[in-house]
Amino acid sequence: MKNLISFLFVFCIASSLVAGQQHRIDSLLKVLPKVENEKQRVDLLNELAFQYSLISASDAERFVSEASTAAQANSYKKGLAESLKIQGVLHYVRNEYSVAVEYCYQSLKLYEELNDMSGKAKVLNNLSMIFSRQNQFDKARDFSLESLKLKRSIGDSLGVVNSLLSLAEYYRNTRDFTKALDFCNQALDRLKILKNGWATGNAYSSIADIYADQEDYTKAASYYKDAIGYARSSNDHMQVVAANNKLGQLFLNSGQYDSAYYYLHTAIALARQKSSRSQEMEGLKFLSVYFERMGQLDSALYFTRQVSALERVIFENERREQIATIQMLYDYQQKEQELGFQRKIVKRQYIAIGGVSLILILSVLLGFKFYGLNKTNHLAKEALMKLNIEINKMNENLEMKVKERTEEIALQNQKLVEYAFFTAHEVRGPLARILGLVELARIKELSDDREEILERLQEAAQELDEIIRIINRKLESSRSK
Repeated sequence: MKNLISFLFVFCIASSLVAGQQHRIDSLLKVLPKVENEKQRVDLLNELAFQYSLISASDAERFVSEASTAAQANSYKKGLAESLKIQGVLHYVRNEYSVAVEYCYQSLKLYEELNDMSGKAKVLNNLSMIFSRQNQFDKARDFSLESLKLKRSIGDSLGVVNSLLSLAEYYRNTRDFTKALDFCNQALDRLKILKNGWATGNAYSSIADIYADQEDYTKAASYYKDAIGYARSSNDHMQVVAANNKLGQLFLNSGQYDSAYYYLHTAIALARQKSSRSQEMEGLKFLSVYFERMGQLDSALYFTRQVSALERVIFENERREQIATIQMLYDYQQKEQELGFQRKIVKRQYIAIGGVSLILILSVLLGFKFYGLNKTNHLAKEALMKLNIEINKMNENLEMKVKERTEEIALQNQKLVEYAFFTAHEVRGPLARILGLVELARIKELSDDREEILERLQEAAQELDEIIRIINRKLESSRSK
């Protein structure tokens, strides 16, 4: 028979357990209705599920299922990872190992995404326990070593204890009892400092298992009884059931049938009280063996049939749980895909918003640029208008000057015409007379009239001189104007 007490190692999901379990649960139940924040509510539901896992599996399942649903609805990965981890533990306790492994792997994946080393280390330790119960000891050892490494790196003392006990379980299953006891003693040394009754009970149970495998029933029984004492002090009812079952098996193997019946009957009653079918079935199996050895075959057959009936119930429950698990995982994957799709849409929207924002920024910049250009053009236009006005004024002045100059030239031309006319008529007369008198003076026959000619020539010359003076005065008068 495999070690039934080993399932308790997987409860490393909390840093410690305190005495007064029911008081803790009552406190959490009072706080739960007042919590409005959904993520805090998920954490509280997970804590309740953990606390109930040591008292009532059905209540634990109810709270963890509610926590898982709420975590998925609010995309709270850490809360969902914790829920999956607790569900893995609950399935492990019921010996539903394949379902437990699936839950653990889903939880491990989420913790890796969150880079949560503590959560990852705890799930790895749980996987070690599951594979150990399935006789896959190499896998169990690898997971334990990896968990131990992580716990030491983050300073999780109680977690280190759980990993040491997992390694002790590995070496016990491989029949290396010396190493197994060494790891158990290392765990106990740490627990002396931590003073954790729950974990100490686990350590004593592990040591008892080692001595039981070596058929040292006296030491094994002593350690099992110590484990029961620590389990009761920490209200760990499941550990109490498991230890009673182990004591019953131990006394059965050693031929102490009265003690065997007492512990097996105690274990079955407590398992029924706490709705632990797997522990109840384990006790019934040993009780059937007890009656067989006592020669009471009818009672042995009766309990064997009870074991078969309970196995069918567990199998049906496991099948329903597997279907529910597959459905939950499918829903989770669908939600993950939907969430991924939504993220893509949001990403596209962000890109679109970024593009529109960039366009708006460019539009504003271009607007400022166009405004500047428009202002510059306006100023240039005003400058051109001013220049045009000045040019128009200059043109007007130029036209006036041209007009004045034209008039002046016209006046000068008129004067020139008058001068030419005056010259042609006034100067020509005296000059013609002078020329005529000079010709007469050359005629010899008129030598007697020379005096008169000279006199006339003098008069003509004086007339011409007067005309020239008049012309000079007119020219001077034109210049002065």
